Amino acid sequence: MFEHEESFTDLLENLRDETAPLRAALIYRLSNPTPQDLNDLRDAWGLVPVERRRLLMSRLVETSETSFEVNFREIALLALVDEDDDVRRLGIEALWEEQDVSTMRLIVRLLQQDADAAVRAAAAQALGRFVLAGELGEFPEAVVREAEAELLDVWQESSEPLEVRRRALESIAYSGRDEVPSLIQEALDHHEIKMQASAIFSMGRSGDERWENQVLAALYHPEPELRFEAARAAGELFLTAAVARLIEMLDEDDREIQQAAIWSLGEIGGEEAKRALMDFADRRDLDEDMLEAVEDALNTAVLSTGEFVTYIFNMDDDDFDELEDFDGMDLDDSDFDLEDPDE
Repeated sequence: MFEHEESFTDLLENLRDETAPLRAALIYRLSNPTPQDLNDLRDAWGLVPVERRRLLMSRLVETSETSFEVNFREIALLALVDEDDDVRRLGIEALWEEQDVSTMRLIVRLLQQDADAAVRAAAAQALGRFVLAGELGEFPEAVVREAEAELLDVWQESSEPLEVRRRALESIAYSGRDEVPSLIQEALDHHEIKMQASAIFSMGRSGDERWENQVLAALYHPEPELRFEAARAAGELFLTAAVARLIEMLDEDDREIQQAAIWSLGEIGGEEAKRALMDFADRRDLDEDMLEAVEDALNTAVLSTGEFVTYIFNMDDDDFDELEDFDGMDLDDSDFDLEDPDE
């Protein structure tokens, strides 16, 4: 526990001190700050060296992604008007959990007006969650249309930097608007690999089965970035026709492609995918992170079928067959001795 009675003045001194590690007590003090603490921070903000402001915002983003108890909205809003491009960009990232109308409109304004391309790209990317929420009926349709209109304007402006346009496409891909398929096709035909990658990414986001052949073809593309995006899109579109190729991609040298293939096999599910994941988990050279990815994928595959399965890594084929035979057995309490689990 961090003592909130600790002087906020001392914590602000730590923030300004470029030679000192940034204290965790400061990070947690800035979650739902008191009005006085917020006013003191605003007064001190301009005196904080830019590198320390960047560091602080990076730490806030990281902490918010690992702890659901924190809320750095007020600090993120302060960062959105910072003179430094990186601080503003990190301010957008720190708002990743916020899904209200005022936040969306702030992000739209940054997309419209910010002078820095990286900030506008971050804004375009952040608007995707609002477009998705609108499609799911979780956000006012009229308000979402404001974001969609701006994303379309950005896409259609050829003078916009590539990074901004591609992020706008990825966000608008969630929309059910009639023009979305033609935008994706235009991006797929683009001469830049990164734009083609965004097209394939957008195919997955769209949930549109019309892209099945393009995604399947991209799984064999010589460019690793496109194979990676295709592997992810195959899972998002639940393409059973991709399972054999995804299993082959488990042997890729590129770790990110392997992880994408693992995730998609879990999303698609089926006996062939589950068997491949079990075999892959049995390899002796896998690290803990990769094993965890396989376990998550297997759990996803099982949830989709309603099976009851306990996966134990490094099982041999006979053990796995027994596990499959176990599925569906009619068990009652008499089958287990709950009093003595060691017997």
